[in-house]
Order: sequence, then C-alpha cells, then structure tokens
Amino acid sequence: MQAVTEIIVRINAFLWGAPMLALIAGAGLYFTWKLKFIQQHLFRAIKLSVKQSRAAGSVSSFGALVLALAAMVGTGNIVGVAAAVSTGGPGALFWMMLSAVFAMSVKYAEAVLSVKYREKTAVGEYVGGPMYVLKNGLNMPKWAVVFAAATALMGFGDALIQTNSLAAIYGSVFHIPAGWTTGVLVLLTAAVILGGVKKIAAVCKWLVPFMAVLYILLCLAVILTNLPKLPWAVMCIFKSAFTGTAALGGAVGVTVKEAVRYGVSRGVLSNEAGSGSGAIAAAAAQTPNPVRQGLVSATTVFWDTLVICFLSGVAVVIAGDWQGGALFGAELAQHAFSSLPGGHIFLLLSLTLFAFSTLVGWSYYTAEAVRFFVRGRVEKPVYIAWLAVMCAGGFLSPKLVWELADTAIAVMCIPNLLSLWLLRGVVWDETKKYLNAELSR
Repeated sequence: MQAVTEIIVRINAFLWGAPMLALIAGAGLYFTWKLKFIQQHLFRAIKLSVKQSRAAGSVSSFGALVLALAAMVGTGNIVGVAAAVSTGGPGALFWMMLSAVFAMSVKYAEAVLSVKYREKTAVGEYVGGPMYVLKNGLNMPKWAVVFAAATALMGFGDALIQTNSLAAIYGSVFHIPAGWTTGVLVLLTAAVILGGVKKIAAVCKWLVPFMAVLYILLCLAVILTNLPKLPWAVMCIFKSAFTGTAALGGAVGVTVKEAVRYGVSRGVLSNEAGSGSGAIAAAAAQTPNPVRQGLVSATTVFWDTLVICFLSGVAVVIAGDWQGGALFGAELAQHAFSSLPGGHIFLLLSLTLFAFSTLVGWSYYTAEAVRFFVRGRVEKPVYIAWLAVMCAGGFLSPKLVWELADTAIAVMCIPNLLSLWLLRGVVWDETKKYLNAELSR
C-alpha cells in the first residue's frame, strides 16, 4: 500500500504542478478582471440566497446553496486544512485564502453556465453541471464524458475520505473500532440519501447552518484561549507564505512552492472552485436567470474557505502542534482543540456533522454524474453502491485517501476550466445583461 501511495503522490506532484496552479489562478484572475470584480456583489448575493423564487427548478435557490455547501463543508475544512498546514506549513493558509478570493469569480462563472445549459428531464427535474455545458454549450461530448467520469470517481473517493477521517478520529479519541464508526455512518447516510434530492435539500437546510455556527464558535474559542499567541500566528502565516518554513527546532522544512501547492490544492478540494462540482447543485435551483444563481453560488466560497477554513487554519497554527511533523490531519486537528475543556468532544461532533453533510451532498453529485451516462433515474443503485464504498473508507491509509482525492479533482478541473475559457464571452454577456437590468430599476 505504501508503494501505491508513493506512486499517486508522484502523479499528483505532476497534476498539481505549476501548470495546474497557473490555470486555476489564471481563471480566477481573468474572471475577476473581466467581470469587473464580481466579488463586490457579495452582500447582495447573500441577500438573494435567502429570497424565495418561484421560477423553474427542482429545489429552491437556498436549497441549492445549502446542498452545495453540504458537499463543500466537510472534514476537509478541519482535517484537510490541518493537513495543508502540516505539509505546506502555515504559509499554505495564506495561499488558500488568497486563491479563494479569486475563486469566487470562478464559482460564479461555473454556476452561470450550468444554469444556462441545464436540461429538463422527462419527470420534470432540472439537471446540469459542466458535463452539460460541454455537451450543450460546446458540442464536446468526449470532454463531457471525461468530466462526468472524474466526478463519479471523485464522489466515490469522497465517500472514502469522509468515512476514513471520521473513523480515524473516533479510533484515536475513544478507541472505537473503525467498523463500528463506519457502520453507524452508513446507516445515517442511507436514511437521508435514499429519499432523493428533495429530502437531501430539506435535511441540508437545517443541518448546514447549525454545524457551521457550532464549528465557528469552537474555532473562536480556541483563538481567544490562545489570544496572546495570535500576533505570532499571523506573522508566521504571512512570513512562511513567502519564505517557507525552515527545518529548525524539529520543524519540518517546507518550501514556498510546497506552501502554494498544498494551500491552493486543499483550497480547491474544499471550496471546489475550478472543479465545477458545485455547479451541479446550482443547475437544480429555482432561479429566473443564470446570473442570479451564479451570485448565490459564489457565496459558497466565502462561507466555506474565507470563513470556516480560515478560522480552522488559524486555530491549528496558533496551537503550534504542526511543528515537528509528528502529527497529520485528524490527529493534528484533535491536538489543536485539546486546549478547550471538552474540546475534543465538540471537535468530534463537528467532524461528524461535516462528514455526514458532505456524504449527503456528494452522493447527489455522484448520482447526477452517473445519470449523464445512462439518461435515466439511477439514484437508488448509485446510492447503494455509494454506501458500499463507504464501508471500505474506515480501513484505508489517510494519506492514500487524500492523495486519491487530489488526483480525481485535478482531472475534473481540466475539462471544466476548458469550458469556462471557451464560453467566457457567454458569461460576460449574461452578466452584463443582468446587471444593466438591475441598474435600470
């Protein structure tokens, strides 16, 4: 297994090398410039996200938002951020935040195109995503197949990630066998996803806000408890972003290149901007036009990365346990929150809710990716296969699981970024039309 992990690490070093980072960063910079800093409409977008629309769609605009957030806000916001800090140093957090600011424009463009080129099924449901953009907007069915296949692979990989992360921390804290943790998680997930997209969205509407507020308060408690260390942590994040982390005092030496690589890749894995997965949920929204839902969709990056991941990263850095390289992922996160009375219990609750919500959200994405191939209702068979894959998640190497996820999401990014570039004019035309109409009111 170690040999397989090393091979995948080498593949990811190539996939997430300078060309991929340049493509993602370039897309964010381009759309931010071309759309005249669309991020300036953040507060308007937040207001739109809670307004009800009776336009065509399968779920409400807010339902589509929380469905996307459910898939995004997972153990990666805790374990993944901790892993980024332990492997890329505190500077990885800086690059994660910077890339997220520009990623909002990418998320916006993905949703605009997915709503514009979505389809209505025979039973009246709306389906979409980059695979439909590639097929309907560009007549590139082969690239559409590549994206859909990579999405399905990522989906099943995410089933492994969430289960693996949760089993690892339950085993570490309570010494509960992986089989027990996995079994309970599978049963809870099955109770929701087998009810279809409307039940998934209904559960996410109350689950996502609750778990987000709980974890934000937990992070703030850690930061306030270690408040005297905050200036040092901030300086450490900024300094190591541009100088790397020296191998002194037992710390693991990290280069600037590694800080950028792990910061951007973990950021993309968390907020999914560039991969196009969130656009699948946006395409199901009840929205009168593509731009409205594009604005709503862009807020997911703000909540996921600029709020939750940032606070999570600061809590890990301020605790100082990342130094030395002895702890990785779930164990590092556990140590970071151990300074709070009962902190490990609240962390465990947050991890459980995050893992559960992501499993629910990504099961929907996976089913939609498979539906693209068979053109029919395949949710139940896909969900059953998904639950079966979850059963193996608790027994795999954490590093192997995360590296596999990095591979799948890199493959998703390639056709998605291609469609964004080729249809950049469409995004601009739709945006201009919408904003001109808004300003004329």
